[in-house]
Amino acid sequence: MQNFTNDELKTLRGVHTVIGRKYGKSGRYVSLIAQGKREANTEVAKLILKDLQLILEILKPEGMRIK
Repeated sequence: MQNFTNDELKTLRGVHTVIGRKYGKSGRYVSLIAQGKREANTEVAKLILKDLQLILEILKPEGMRIK
């Protein structure tokens, strides 16, 4: 299941590496979580998903809805 829409993923482009560094993970790992290709079933993965949602709330263009 995809955690973010394609538009949301475009908005989040470029933050995966920074978030990965925060948690000692790769940007690819963060990207897989964002795309829903990696389940957020560990504590770190859940924190990463939460951070992605918070960053999206800040970066989202006017009129874009967050699910």
